[in-house]
Amino acid sequence: VPYFEACIWILIGLITGSFVNVCIDRLPLQFADKEMRSRLLKSSELSPLLKNHVQDRTLTLIKPTRSFCFYCGHQLRWFENVPLLSYILIKGHCRTCKAALGPRLFWTEIMHGLWYGIFGWLFQNWIWSLFAGINFSFLWILAYCRSHQQVRIKLYYAGGVLMAVNFMVYFFIRK
Repeated sequence: VPYFEACIWILIGLITGSFVNVCIDRLPLQFADKEMRSRLLKSSELSPLLKNHVQDRTLTLIKPTRSFCFYCGHQLRWFENVPLLSYILIKGHCRTCKAALGPRLFWTEIMHGLWYGIFGWLFQNWIWSLFAGINFSFLWILAYCRSHQQVRIKLYYAGGVLMAVNFMVYFFIRK
């Protein structure tokens, strides 16, 4: 039974890792200052779709709801969004423009699957596994977004709230 639960946690970790990649890609753009937005709008490598989102400040974690290639604007279909499997099948490149997606996408999903599986196997308690996984994901995002001042400030506030929730849950459940 612990191995089955660990496999479920690995699957949850892969899915979470996929969302963490969205956070890492979008948060710096969502909170970009005027200078960074200006540089992005002048870039010849980025798609008109991404430039429109940056200019209009409409790129958030939940909008647009579907992922897209930052280079050509190709909106990913459901089968291109399957964690880890899609990256392997499309060989780390956009299916439309063949732009490299980079190894970070792959390694973020692998590490999340691995660590969530380890948390599930070690704790054998869904609430502690979940909290360990959320903390791991939060720290992963913070590590990648550390150079973006506005993102870092917001993540520190969210981290403080997360720590407070961790302590409250620990003390209430411990009894």
